[in-house]
Amino acid sequence: MTTQPTSRWRKVREHLRWRGPFIAALVIFRQLLRPLVYWDLWHIFEANVSNHVDQPYAREELATTIYGRGEDSDSLTTMIASMGELAPGEVASRLSKGHIVAVAFSGEQPVGYMWLAISCGPQLSELIFDTRWVIRPGEAVRYNSFVIPRFRGRGVHSVLNAAANCYAREHGVARTLAAVSLLNPQSMSLPKHNRRAIKMTVFLANIRSTKWTIRKAFGAPLESRFSWPIRKKN
Repeated sequence: MTTQPTSRWRKVREHLRWRGPFIAALVIFRQLLRPLVYWDLWHIFEANVSNHVDQPYAREELATTIYGRGEDSDSLTTMIASMGELAPGEVASRLSKGHIVAVAFSGEQPVGYMWLAISCGPQLSELIFDTRWVIRPGEAVRYNSFVIPRFRGRGVHSVLNAAANCYAREHGVARTLAAVSLLNPQSMSLPKHNRRAIKMTVFLANIRSTKWTIRKAFGAPLESRFSWPIRKKN
């Protein structure tokens, strides 16, 4: 049976391998400060999928399946949760909201997933700290892409990205959006490979003791892509 310290050490080694020592140290430092303040920094990207979808560049043949409403939610929840990262309750919640998930398979083994939220209401998708995407008709958000550790570095993310964008285009979506954390340099390889321009950079920090969130954007107005509750003054 795997002990908790062993599991934590495995995560530390994964951080070092995929993020590099500087970013890994920054992530660990952020976790130490989490009881007081928690922050993240994202680049925002857009893809016009109405007439072009970036092709995948995986090193091996992978199959993808798109899942959504009408699926066996219990089996789907179990499969996605088994890969790690998401708890079953979170998976079930996303499916209940009508979000779509693309799953990549190597043979019969699921090796990664990417979520897609198509515009369907004012509370579509949250980045973090009640900061929600502004999604207009004909738009969708690609989010929370995850690949199991031993399949990272093989281009799986590009396969999931192509599958999600193709599905979006087939369902009337002209533009998909995505946020990539600067603390996740591995995920930055996809927009770099596809030469995607950064539309804006977003900084969010939550001060735990005051429940106050600092929101800043660079390159474009924050409200052009995000909304949040107005804090009432006492």
